[in-house]
Amino acid sequence: MKKKIFLMLVITSVYSFTLLSQNKYEKRANPDNYSAPVMKAITYGLTAPSPHNTQSWYIDTISSTEMLLYVKHQLPKTDPPSRQIHIGAGCFIELVSIGMSNEGYETQVQYFPQGDYTLNAYEMAQKPVARIKLVKNASTVKDNLYDYIYERGTNRGPYTGEMITPNEFSEMKNLMGKAECELIYISGTNEMKPYLDIFSKAMEIETRTNATNEETRYMFRFNENERSTKKDGISIPQMGYSGFIIKMAEKSLKNGDSITWHSEKNSKATMKGINKGIYSSKGIILFKTKSNTPLDWVLAGRDYARFNVAIAKIGIVTHPYNQVIQEYNEMDELQNQFTTLSKINHPEKIQMIVRIGRARSTYKSWRKMPEDYLIK
Repeated sequence: MKKKIFLMLVITSVYSFTLLSQNKYEKRANPDNYSAPVMKAITYGLTAPSPHNTQSWYIDTISSTEMLLYVKHQLPKTDPPSRQIHIGAGCFIELVSIGMSNEGYETQVQYFPQGDYTLNAYEMAQKPVARIKLVKNASTVKDNLYDYIYERGTNRGPYTGEMITPNEFSEMKNLMGKAECELIYISGTNEMKPYLDIFSKAMEIETRTNATNEETRYMFRFNENERSTKKDGISIPQMGYSGFIIKMAEKSLKNGDSITWHSEKNSKATMKGINKGIYSSKGIILFKTKSNTPLDWVLAGRDYARFNVAIAKIGIVTHPYNQVIQEYNEMDELQNQFTTLSKINHPEKIQMIVRIGRARSTYKSWRKMPEDYLIK
């Protein structure tokens, strides 16, 4: 009898593990489905975070082991200089590097291989952000973060439990390894309060500024069918809601009706939910660079992606709050307050702001297939 029970437990464990392995590819491409290293690399890269989940990555495959990575300026109102889009490109590159280490490949990157470009939409589309070369190397070992690529994510819901400790912050940095950004850790109720107040005000500005709020509406997906079809954008479940509340909230938005979206009622409801998340933060991390060039943006993206995977390994979640560092006129005054508070001196720049904490895993967003990113 005991042997039968033991055997059943073993079978159940194996079955559960198999389901878990399958589920991680439910909304993602499986790298094992591709033979060419460059296509495997793309499957890893597309798991990366991007602003508004635009997935603004475009790829020219030069060979089975090389690609050119381009970006498209898709958020001109909330991200006028395309800084955040370039951060998303850095995230893509880092996930390629982590993922391909398990395949025995070293990822070599040449940034802006055809020279710098002005940040207008046309020229950005003509010149690549990076040339990525995959080199088979017997000495390449699996990255210590590889097993957590599919665990990473953004958790926009409220956080619970204790504050993130200095020891946990040190563990995050140790897991990340070398970083180009300086990571500034802010903790404690009194220390965080002025930052959280600024984050809330910044989110209200973005929500109540018609142009930026309309850009969010354009990237919003109002039901699961739309999410599974378009495989990009943001949505109610991605905001941290679950259960019947999702259906209620989606119904109230009337499939993105413009008048409903921009109404005072919706603005208040949006801010109520956002503030629950903001004021539940258990720590804040700022990613600071010494200058503010497109290369800084891309390297900051690599750091953030690595951080995002590292915290998944130790069971901590995160949510970027970058509204106050976005470069449009309505944010200027509040951004000056934030710059003073964080003691940033020109040409330094805070590239990423994230709140961290503890929470259960939430809805995983969709990703397009690797073929969808290829320049035909």
